[in-house]
Amino acid sequence: MDKITGIVTGVDVVDVERFKKIMEASGRPFLERIFFEAELSDVQPEHLAGIFAAKEAVKKAFEITEDIWHKVEIRKRPSRKPEAVLHFDPEMKVISTDVSISHDGNSAVATFVALVENKF
Repeated sequence: MDKITGIVTGVDVVDVERFKKIMEASGRPFLERIFFEAELSDVQPEHLAGIFAAKEAVKKAFEITEDIWHKVEIRKRPSRKPEAVLHFDPEMKVISTDVSISHDGNSAVATFVALVENKF
């Protein structure tokens, strides 16, 4: 059987002010439940809301319903562009991925795209 190549995508938008309130109310335990230690190098709400949105975008792309916070790591390449490192095995072979995070006003948005085999 031939391998079929496809694309999976996900997008998420986070209200930064709402995220900040959750951070303040829940404290460090919340941050440690969601983020890798390296992701916490900058604890500004805007920064973490963007990473949170990226993780949610990955979940949506792969149609995952359970929490996988410590199975998706958002890193920065030397160019400062974010990348998603997957610490789980999706049901299909991942050929390549791309993630983008943006902030505007009180919103953080992230998109995730992966080129995969056996999607269909």
